[in-house]
Amino acid sequence: MNQYKIKKGYDLPIKGQAEKSILGSTEPSRLHVHPTHFAGIKPRMLLKKGDAVKRGTPLFHDKKHPERVFVSPGAGIIEDIVLGERRALDKVTIKLSGDDAEQFRAYKKEEVSGINREDLIDHLLKGGLWPQIRQRPFSRVANPEITPSSIFVNCMDTAPLAADPEFNLQGKTIEFQTGIEALKVLCPTVHVVVAAGNNSSDFLKLDGVQQHSFAGKHPSGLTSTHIQRIDPIVPGKQVWYLNARDVVDIGDYLLVGQYPVERVVALAGPGASKTGYVKTRKGAPLAEIASVAGTQESVRLISGNVLVGFGDKADDGLALYDDLVTVVPEGGHERFLGWLIPGFSRPTFSRSYLAGFLPGRRLSMDTSLNGEERAFVKTGDYEKVMGIDVLPDVLTKAILIEDVERMEKLGILEVDPEDFALCAYICPSKIEFCDIVSRGIEMMEAEMV
Repeated sequence: MNQYKIKKGYDLPIKGQAEKSILGSTEPSRLHVHPTHFAGIKPRMLLKKGDAVKRGTPLFHDKKHPERVFVSPGAGIIEDIVLGERRALDKVTIKLSGDDAEQFRAYKKEEVSGINREDLIDHLLKGGLWPQIRQRPFSRVANPEITPSSIFVNCMDTAPLAADPEFNLQGKTIEFQTGIEALKVLCPTVHVVVAAGNNSSDFLKLDGVQQHSFAGKHPSGLTSTHIQRIDPIVPGKQVWYLNARDVVDIGDYLLVGQYPVERVVALAGPGASKTGYVKTRKGAPLAEIASVAGTQESVRLISGNVLVGFGDKADDGLALYDDLVTVVPEGGHERFLGWLIPGFSRPTFSRSYLAGFLPGRRLSMDTSLNGEERAFVKTGDYEKVMGIDVLPDVLTKAILIEDVERMEKLGILEVDPEDFALCAYICPSKIEFCDIVSRGIEMMEAEMV
């Protein structure tokens, strides 16, 4: 096994890590699918309000690539279709009734390695599993017409309050191994990445894959960090990537022949009355997941982590790529002479408050920005939290002036917006790095079409 140690980074001292116990389960009456969670697609509805659907029925597809369908996570009727800005498809709500499922061909585990590559791709496309395979550059749903240089399977997560893949995927070893066999059909080079110290992990009980371990603070668990050290991106090259739960879903689908929807998600954060894991399903309303343990008054529910998660409304659904619901108190409260307070309980990267000199303490954070956007100045701190060899402030400024050639030279092909989340968190100028990088990726993608 290849071992890597990431020296840069920063772990947010936020309290509310999920206890490794099952708090309960949810039986939602409605599910929500958000096309806006899939970067780079132009969704087009295939059905209309009031139509009946089964689990696995296609709801919409990508206009640019109609073969890439996004399916219903439950059986029932389409209760609502919400349009956002410029009439873009924002949310599809399904009122559940029964559990009828579209049936596809099922395989035995030993048969998977013998499936023809084109047949496997077609099978995953029709079953709605293909969107769980993504590609670099640009972090889009993978292009099935391309053979990637390699496929990365990320079996670790260092994001704030992240779920433990070993815990929420326990008992899924057969499905995981089956999914890996399918990935080996798609590409002969498969890299499996685990956290350092997990030498006995079920994720390592595999043959025919390259195994790696990473140690260090966040972002040592991000896929960009792994790719740059193992199989770096260059112009004209593609790498595909998945999380461990995506591999489990692919294996489950191949073994059963139905679209899998089960999720065990971590419920965490300082706004949760109790933390732990909840058995639920894809698209479940965040409010119903949080209600299993209860929350404080006036909180924000986030699908994912506090750095890059989704969620402005309690009735938003669990995103496809997430296995964490974070509960954070709403901020916006003014502190009288706050700059004079020693700050024993205020998080700080730059040690502006005394809490910065007390390592190991977990603090109750809220949604306050603690300032507004101001002049973009170079501090030298951004590089300290980057897990990849990129100059974050220089690249961001190149994006702001729309210098595409300079963006490419500075590494835009290697990055994902989540790589810059810590830069946004520690930024004294309150610059929204992730939004800027996302626009830069869109510009670069349009330039290369």
